[in-house]
Amino acid sequence: MATATVVNGLNVQGIQDMVEMVKAQPQVAKAVFYATTIWRGGFHNEAVVKPFSMGGVMNDTRKKAFTIVGGHPQELLGTAKGPSSVEVLLSALGHCLASGWATYGANMGIPVEGLRIEVEGDIDLQGMLALPEPGAVPAGFQEIRATYHVKSSAPRDQLEQLAKMAEDLSPTRHSLRAVNFSSDLGVQE
Repeated sequence: MATATVVNGLNVQGIQDMVEMVKAQPQVAKAVFYATTIWRGGFHNEAVVKPFSMGGVMNDTRKKAFTIVGGHPQELLGTAKGPSSVEVLLSALGHCLASGWATYGANMGIPVEGLRIEVEGDIDLQGMLALPEPGAVPAGFQEIRATYHVKSSAPRDQLEQLAKMAEDLSPTRHSLRAVNFSSDLGVQE
């Protein structure tokens, strides 16, 4: 009986099998994800995430719904009941990039022993306040930067290639393609 090869917490054969399945049946890769946001008052919101569809089939295998609480800090008229939507966006980007490091690293045979991703974004709040006049200042991020603190026995050139793959193949980063993005790789000894 063969033992599964696990790299970065992922079954390498499982990744390869998924790729081959999608090559043979591209329609199974078509997915729709859903989130329902419930406004609780002021800047307090709750997003509920549970089912998704893949290949036209609703998939509800998750045992419970996930709730993401959102808010604003008190300095921005909130009650600090949760992160702001732009902070959730940066978090989502960090999640997606980390998943890319794990997946593509496993597929390339690059072990990642530790990874911390710091994501920061520049935003001018004048944009959402329509100041000095509507449209004069963009309402969203002008730039987003990621810094990778990675611990791995792999050589730097492989880690740079892995970082590029994680970024270039990130659905979340691609969804933010109108925003300038840069990154920096810091290898931990």
